[in-house]
Amino acid sequence: MASRIISKTDLRDRIRAELADLGDDTIVVTERGRPVAVVVNVERWNELQLMLEELEDRTAVLEHRAGAGGGVPAEQLFASIEADDADVPGQRPAAS
Repeated sequence: MASRIISKTDLRDRIRAELADLGDDTIVVTERGRPVAVVVNVERWNELQLMLEELEDRTAVLEHRAGAGGGVPAEQLFASIEADDADVPGQRPAAS
């Protein structure tokens, strides 16, 4: 997955060609040299949404555990996260 940077003006002039060539790339749209938007294909967007939901769920669980005063040893937490990562689309296996 490569990233391309294109100005808002250039994108407006070439929108059809850019969308046709998007593939798995990401387009960063700039205005006056500053990033203002990102364009990704729908499949990648859906993957990112699923990963975000998973991270939000994990965060809620960890916040609940922390608020309840029930902690877990770090090794147990990391093992649980690594096991959960196997079920997340697009997640790379943990380095050993």
